[in-house]
Amino acid sequence: MADHVTRAWQLYEQGRAYNSGLSPSQYNTVNTNIEFFCGNQWRNLPQTRAMAALPKPVFNIIKRVTSLFVASLTASAIAVRYEPLSYYDGTNLAEPGTDASEYATAEVENLFSKFKMDYRIREALFDGAQTGDYCAHFFWDPDAMPYGGAFGAYRGEIQMELVDGINVMFGNPNTPDVEKQPYILVIGRDTVGRLKEEQKRFGEKGEFSEIRPDSETDGQVASGGRHELQGAENGKCLFVYLYEKKRRRNSDGSFETTVHVTKATRTAVIYADVDTGLSRYPIAWGNWERQKNQYHGRALVTGIIPNQIFINSMFAMVMRHLQLMGFPKTVYNQELIGQWDNEIGQAIGVRGMQPGQSIGQVAANLQPADMSAQILYAIDKAMDYTKECLGATDVQMGAAKPDNTSALMVLQSNAEVPMENTRALLYQWVEDVGAILLDMMGTYYGKRPLVRDREFEEPVLDETGAPQLDPVTGRIVTELVTRRTAEDFDFAQFKHLYLNVKTDVGATTYFSEIAMVQTLDNLRREGTLDVISYLERIPEKLVPKKAELIQALKERMREQPAEEAQPEPSAHTMGAELDALKRVQKLPQNLQQRFDSLPRTAQNALLRL
Repeated sequence: MADHVTRAWQLYEQGRAYNSGLSPSQYNTVNTNIEFFCGNQWRNLPQTRAMAALPKPVFNIIKRVTSLFVASLTASAIAVRYEPLSYYDGTNLAEPGTDASEYATAEVENLFSKFKMDYRIREALFDGAQTGDYCAHFFWDPDAMPYGGAFGAYRGEIQMELVDGINVMFGNPNTPDVEKQPYILVIGRDTVGRLKEEQKRFGEKGEFSEIRPDSETDGQVASGGRHELQGAENGKCLFVYLYEKKRRRNSDGSFETTVHVTKATRTAVIYADVDTGLSRYPIAWGNWERQKNQYHGRALVTGIIPNQIFINSMFAMVMRHLQLMGFPKTVYNQELIGQWDNEIGQAIGVRGMQPGQSIGQVAANLQPADMSAQILYAIDKAMDYTKECLGATDVQMGAAKPDNTSALMVLQSNAEVPMENTRALLYQWVEDVGAILLDMMGTYYGKRPLVRDREFEEPVLDETGAPQLDPVTGRIVTELVTRRTAEDFDFAQFKHLYLNVKTDVGATTYFSEIAMVQTLDNLRREGTLDVISYLERIPEKLVPKKAELIQALKERMREQPAEEAQPEPSAHTMGAELDALKRVQKLPQNLQQRFDSLPRTAQNALLRL
């Protein structure tokens, strides 16, 4: 047990030594206040001491650009979808006729809802924009009750937490590929009381069994630790997860590589060398922007911190100039005026003036000194060039009015180009999350209930509750109804079932909806779409009670007598008729008037010509 503690903390010290060479912006939360930057990076410079008396304005370009990029990257809903391989027949091992990938997709959808994944993705991107990295750590909680215990005494759930990039240390820091790492360390802090309870649960005892808070050890206390509660149970303690991949021999003689985990503090072991059964590290690692030969990424704010400092400092000097020199000053002859009073309407007495002496020789106002216009020009250019280099255009910032929709859509598409690399890394991170969840479901779930949406074909009932009949065919009218169902499923088959992980992204932006509605309007105007197909495809928020309207239109169509019922023309037929009409309009006037009276063979010949 002592060996596990020693090795874990030796690796931890090596990781700290590597991360100590990184710039502060890669692992510290970025504060755009000028006092923060001047006080920590240029505290001893003479100009810094001179700027101590300056105002401290913050025109936070970093915050606005970061919020803009994160909002743009998460404007579309992101989901994980599993697909079988090309040689996979679409059936699982337990129940032929069903698709295992559908069950995996449904369960991951439930997990994303439990994790509040939309919010977690935004939080992760904010971490990446400020520090360059974002990381998700997954672990198995054996005491949690799925669905709150509503479906029986099932135990165990997958849990997720976001970890700061500086608290994740790779065994090979020259590559960001998680699966190629010899080991991975995940650092955290918790109360001593909770760690002791976890130690008792796993029954670890021995020479190094006492867990002590950081204040009693030689380790560093995290930022703000001096303000924490101290004590044997309330004190905080640093702990380390050590993940390693090891080969094991199965009962059939084959070898399998699985992930082993050790959790330890500086003086104690919580659990040691536990075989998790996982084939992948439960860590999803992402970068805002990749850097060569290291696993830490480059943050969005790294390159614009100097610009932010310049803009704030120049504004501070402009404000100080206005405070000192922006108002006129009165100069008066103290031998003639005992005391000057600026009170409105107050008389000022003057003594000893010579005959013919001008009042300008008694008192005068000094006009404010002019400030160079190049200062404000340089500030504006610094802000404009910073946003332009980052790709934060007026269309993205919301400064453009949507007068010309087509032009705005083109500009918005071009504005999205600088973020395509970051978006691709985000989608890869989500796919890694899907692969980890699939591995954990196959390892830990076993047979348990699964809640998912299923479509059922049910008869349409009339007002009396009897099934409705189609007046044309005489058959029972049916409709597809989506219902939330609970089904038993054996998740163990996922352990040895390979599925392709795909990321589904839905377009939900303002300009995408405008383009979609315009396309539907054009198709409806040309007669290609009927009213029901048009309503089914238009966004929900544009038509109140859309489902009720569609249902009423369908019932009205079914109530028409059989002799009035006409077959619905297909899109191909309608398209051919429109094409023929355009060709007829190109014929000479005399042929257009006689076209309908010509035989069908002659009409086709004319159309071909």
